[in-house]
Amino acid sequence: MPSTSGLVGAAGEYYVAAELSRRDWLATVTIKNSPGTDVLAQRLDRRRIVAIQTKTASPGSHFRLNVKDEAPGERDNEGYVRVSLRGDDERSAFYVVPRHVMAAIVYLEHRDWLHHHDRLRAPMRTSQQRKANPMRTIRGTWIEGYRENCALLDGLAWEAPFLADPVFLELAAEVPLPDTFRSLNRTRAR
Repeated sequence: MPSTSGLVGAAGEYYVAAELSRRDWLATVTIKNSPGTDVLAQRLDRRRIVAIQTKTASPGSHFRLNVKDEAPGERDNEGYVRVSLRGDDERSAFYVVPRHVMAAIVYLEHRDWLHHHDRLRAPMRTSQQRKANPMRTIRGTWIEGYRENCALLDGLAWEAPFLADPVFLELAAEVPLPDTFRSLNRTRAR
């Protein structure tokens, strides 16, 4: 199992490319520092091209993101694939999430933490004011509805149903998303 963050990230990128290839996509890992894109994939029939950013978590870890991941996508073909690595004899899990949805989840998670709403995790025993922090944490359980959901890549990202934990819709009502965000499709159908 990879032990450094660079190897963990590379493992996730190649895992995503391999899984998409198994599902009739021509997928390739991009060169490093490609803005917002780790894997480019095209359907064999050429009807769809998607730009995917991967984030990979080591076994037992949560997904670590940063403030850059709060930026919603500019196109309807952008998505994230979160890879949760498992042990050597276990199949890793992956979560296919439209970019604008992941940006909203990251934004709302941080506001929940920053303003002590504590809707997503147990309250901390501190009365100290929390300061802005560039790091963000996303748990796989919050995005379970997107697990193995490659079918979302075939449609327009902006029309994809919202399949994350419903608490994020509640948070969006309390802590409105900035105007630059698209609204979340509240349809929970799968």
